[in-house]
Amino acid sequence: MQRVLARRTASWLPSAPQFSPDASSRNAFLSLYIDTYSCGFYTLQSLLTDSAPNGHLQVAVDAVSLAFMAYQLNCQDLLPVANQRYLAAIRSLGVVIRSSLQANNAANQSLTDETLQSVLLLDLYEKMAYQPLSESEFPGSWLSHVQGALSIVRSRPTAGFSNPTTQQLATRTVIALTLSCGAAGIPIPEALIGLYNDLDSYVRSAKWTFIGLLISLINLRADMNNGKLEPSDVVQRARDLYEELSHAEGKIPRSWWPQRRDTSEALVFGRYYDVYPGHYATQVFNAYRIIRLDVCSILQKFDHSSEVAETITEVARAICAAVPQFILPHARSQNTLPFSPLQILECLGVLTPLYAASQNTQDPVMRAWILRTLVYMADNGIKLAQSVAQVIMFLPDMDYWAVFRMVGNCAITA
Repeated sequence: MQRVLARRTASWLPSAPQFSPDASSRNAFLSLYIDTYSCGFYTLQSLLTDSAPNGHLQVAVDAVSLAFMAYQLNCQDLLPVANQRYLAAIRSLGVVIRSSLQANNAANQSLTDETLQSVLLLDLYEKMAYQPLSESEFPGSWLSHVQGALSIVRSRPTAGFSNPTTQQLATRTVIALTLSCGAAGIPIPEALIGLYNDLDSYVRSAKWTFIGLLISLINLRADMNNGKLEPSDVVQRARDLYEELSHAEGKIPRSWWPQRRDTSEALVFGRYYDVYPGHYATQVFNAYRIIRLDVCSILQKFDHSSEVAETITEVARAICAAVPQFILPHARSQNTLPFSPLQILECLGVLTPLYAASQNTQDPVMRAWILRTLVYMADNGIKLAQSVAQVIMFLPDMDYWAVFRMVGNCAITA
């Protein structure tokens, strides 16, 4: 397997674009990422329509669009141009924020929403442009933008959450900062927990419930790392979280659940795979699975119960079954070889779950299948799949949050 991976080169990557990077990247970002892939920026188009042609929101979109193309095509040559747009957006945004402060926060609601959207886009830029492997490699701005977004949201009255645009931006802030805290290995700020609780009466979704459980897990991990808990306390909190996860997963809408297909293809583990209504449902289920595996790994340190071992096996198999729908040419009508731009994003979204499954399974056959699948992805345009395969082989104890950072999952969580 090592020799196979060593032979991989960049020859299968899409070539660098031969057209205007600004226009083409903006079109790709808005049409592919915003309109097709992401479920977290549905207010952007309306805010763009009402924004100044050369204002901070437009410039922020230009910056993140270039970062998106660099990430999507593995074209690092675009990053210097993207960084120029990024710095221009920061300067433009700074002028607006200073003017707003000087006016004693008298700016109108649309300006505030537009400003918050720009800040969230700059955070997205950071997550697309930089994938630090270790926490010591974080640029200073990796957390600063989303922390700034939290400050903006908290400065506004909670009654505004009844406005769909305000609610969506606040919800995006909670999700982005929660994932950032997990990826950075830091506890969840009290202000973020307060915002989650304020929004909880407005937002109802399986993903929102997941974020609440993820907040609990991140803080449990932080308390464990800081030596604040006795083993009995760790077990109790982990068991409580285990039960809450089971309850929450059971409440995911039945329309989101997959259809099972039997097959004997080599790209399928266990002679079956699952087809979900879309990549968003797949991501939500896999998000629950990752933290369930994490909770199980905590429990296994104190209690080697058969129930926990069976859960790990079941969850790891479910993760493997969710992958072929994105890579088998005949699994969906839109699948192609090499992978389409949308398939690339969908495959990037399953890299961390695959790593978590490989790390927790005791089945060498499953681990070998995961490595073969990652190599297959690499052959069809997913360079980061090769990186994950190398981590599995040479750094198998790496924390899954490090892989989450490395593959840019903070940016491409739908």
